[in-house]
Amino acid sequence: MGKESSAPADKNARYEVPEAKRGAARRWFDQAKKLVEQRNYEYAIKSFVEGLGLDPEAVEDGYQPLRGCAIARWQTGGKKPSMVDNVKYSTTTKDPIKGLVNAAWLFAHDPNNAGYAEGILKNANKARCEDALFWIGPIYAELLNNDKKHAAKKYGALKDIYEELGDRCQARGEIDRAVTAYEQGIEALAAQRNLDSTNRALDNVMRDLSTKLTILKGHYQTAEDFRDSIRDSESQARLHDEDRLVQSADRISDLIEKAKAEFAANPDVEAKVLNYVQMLCKDETDEHENEAIGVLTEKFEQSTNYRYKLRADDIRIRQMGRHARQARAAGKADEYKDLLRRKLSLEETAYRERVAKYPTDLRLKFEFARRLFLLRKFDEAIPLFQQARTEPKVRFLSLLHLGRCFFEKCFYSQSIGILEQAMADYELEDEISKELAYWFGRSLEAEGRADDAKQAYGNLLQIDYNYRDVKDRLAGLK
Repeated sequence: MGKESSAPADKNARYEVPEAKRGAARRWFDQAKKLVEQRNYEYAIKSFVEGLGLDPEAVEDGYQPLRGCAIARWQTGGKKPSMVDNVKYSTTTKDPIKGLVNAAWLFAHDPNNAGYAEGILKNANKARCEDALFWIGPIYAELLNNDKKHAAKKYGALKDIYEELGDRCQARGEIDRAVTAYEQGIEALAAQRNLDSTNRALDNVMRDLSTKLTILKGHYQTAEDFRDSIRDSESQARLHDEDRLVQSADRISDLIEKAKAEFAANPDVEAKVLNYVQMLCKDETDEHENEAIGVLTEKFEQSTNYRYKLRADDIRIRQMGRHARQARAAGKADEYKDLLRRKLSLEETAYRERVAKYPTDLRLKFEFARRLFLLRKFDEAIPLFQQARTEPKVRFLSLLHLGRCFFEKCFYSQSIGILEQAMADYELEDEISKELAYWFGRSLEAEGRADDAKQAYGNLLQIDYNYRDVKDRLAGLK
């Protein structure tokens, strides 16, 4: 499919689709949807695949309706791919985009085949089509869960891909996506460990990936975030600010000038725009970040490509978070609190807009609801958490926040029911499990069930003796 089909040269860059190809792909997708309405599934699949060949990152317009078409075809007795089809549509081609599109064709003709989903997964990772990767990952995991011939190594490979994805997102400064990728990697690893319980080496792998996730959250979340968040977030953020100074100013200036020249020569190529912005943000200075925001804002106004607006908002949020850390380090408590309030207000506005833009993305709804929770807008947050809990990747965090919303509204019996069920279903022993147990105990205590609260607090002490104020609460009950 030519030079544009290969993975980006920068190992951390994501695959970018030129606007002209995206527009041509949309025409194929529109035609495919009409064919689905006519129940002409074979030609609909062909049209969807043609569109994905042009825009292999089209999740909402391409992959999602293609899967719906595939399931409808399968329910009406559609045949699975033949041996000839498997050869013709090989998923192991040198060009990962070609392999990705071939795997999509095969998967559309057998939507319960984990092997075809794996073809999409691996080729999307090679090509760094990361929207496609985030889409297929949970589907592949679910197919593995339902497969009677479980293969622990498959989950291990899935974990490796998620970790690579998280590393790339982190390198680009896309922290929310990096967190999501690491969390999904941990879930895959947990599934592998369940199947290979005698492999003690997996405990170390789990510890290492969980530590990576914890440090990442510590870098970019404030103390008001999840769990009143990671205890050492401020020290981790300070280390991050120090580490970035290692790279010389001259070297960063060279990278910026090179990226600027490429952007000037190709102002309408999204990859060049975003690479220039990434270089500007590398030294985390207000001057360069504000320049990046200006570039993104101008490109958004010219093209209405929402990715530009999203990236600009992310830079503003990170910038304000850095200012807050600096104010706290300088002992400016009032300024620190004011910056945190402003940052949270900016996040609320940004995520409200993103949820409106992508109404089917449950992870975005969770992030929006989490900001509403921090703003104590519980009535608005509760329905969003209830929707987000159906998304496996944020299920337990949604249940935790949902329980806390009911606790804050003094609906203690509802909080107890939600948290108790979440604890029964959650298999790991980590920060989330301790938070579930803590707020379960708090809800029992508030409900007046002292004996049950004692037992809940006692169980938590056996896991982490110094957790929060559990010792004092247990002593108070006694």
